[in-house]
Amino acid sequence: MFHDELIRGRIRVVPPLDAAERDFLHDVADGDGTLRGTPTGRGDLRVPFARLAWRPCDRGCCLRWDGRELSRHLGSTLEFVVDHLLRPGAKAAGHRRFPEFTCDHVLDGVVVVQRYDDPRPHVVRVRANVVEQLDVQAGCATPAPARAAPREWPANVVAIRPRRA
Repeated sequence: MFHDELIRGRIRVVPPLDAAERDFLHDVADGDGTLRGTPTGRGDLRVPFARLAWRPCDRGCCLRWDGRELSRHLGSTLEFVVDHLLRPGAKAAGHRRFPEFTCDHVLDGVVVVQRYDDPRPHVVRVRANVVEQLDVQAGCATPAPARAAPREWPANVVAIRPRRA
């Protein structure tokens, strides 16, 4: 994770990824190439020109954002993982380079990435393999006004005020 991001959430994967699927995702994430350089991404202009930053846990039951890529690619890279590698009917199904891929996974979950230099949180939500990146507006930069103390205190409260010099 980069030092300038706060990352919350995970994407659940059912059934869990097998060893071949986990290894492939780690290899692509650790490599220097982009998703357009993968076997199913070559020549597809809809594939984002980005590195993979989604990593499976050791058991393969969830994916987490590792922060190695820009937050704006949160949704588009997850769509690649779902549509090209994991869901039923994915591009990897029957592909000669992916003989061990089951392509039978369903993904659900929410991940929020908050950069310290950007007030807008980046949110991706996936429900039953449908990915959407949500546009969350940042809050107002000015603090909320302080509430005035009540003028009348209950009978059991003694109002003590500091002396002014």
